[in-house]
Amino acid sequence: MKYKCLIFDLGGVIININPSRTINEFSRISNNKPSNEFEFIDYRFLKKGLKKKNIFFEFEKGSIKEEFFRNEIIKNLNVKLDNDEFNRIWNLVILNINTDVLESIFKLRNRFSLMVLSNTNSIHKNYFEKLMFNEYGYGFNKFFDKVFYSHEMFCRKPEKKIYEMVIDECGFKPSDILFFDDMKENITSAKLNGIDGYHVENKKDLINYISSLI
Repeated sequence: MKYKCLIFDLGGVIININPSRTINEFSRISNNKPSNEFEFIDYRFLKKGLKKKNIFFEFEKGSIKEEFFRNEIIKNLNVKLDNDEFNRIWNLVILNINTDVLESIFKLRNRFSLMVLSNTNSIHKNYFEKLMFNEYGYGFNKFFDKVFYSHEMFCRKPEKKIYEMVIDECGFKPSDILFFDDMKENITSAKLNGIDGYHVENKKDLINYISSLI
């Protein structure tokens, strides 16, 4: 087998997500502001130059704190929300852990080094780690050899820097790595850094491919 290390994105790969749940709830509580006011929440359809996109990206890069991020969004909503209620709505995007995918990956542990590289933020991380603990009794950092979260690395995919950091820290040459992500631009950037990629478009094909590696 050519590869020695498999690196997986979380949202859209291992974690099932639906950004419209958060978008619709923000729209509802803000007196039905158009949902496109909150399209920055769905990273798959972001438009260049959108101011709120920059806030979202900076939050994912750990450049701004939770309090500042919450306050900026609440100010835009023009509503009163306490931290717990904001977090509840913000976390609606996360549906569940895709246990079929995760357990397929688990079967590869004796053949590959397994890692995570995810654009995320502190609020979402706290939530999906609780989901993992509830399901398996431990977090992603116990399941995978290394986990790389954008907000802890102060950069995000598809920036060149994040791939360089992963290569430096993972202990493998770029040619030894296969990276799985649901965003084509992240795969393209990985390849520019010498890392092969698998573009995740549906979970059934992903599971079949993972099974072929066993």
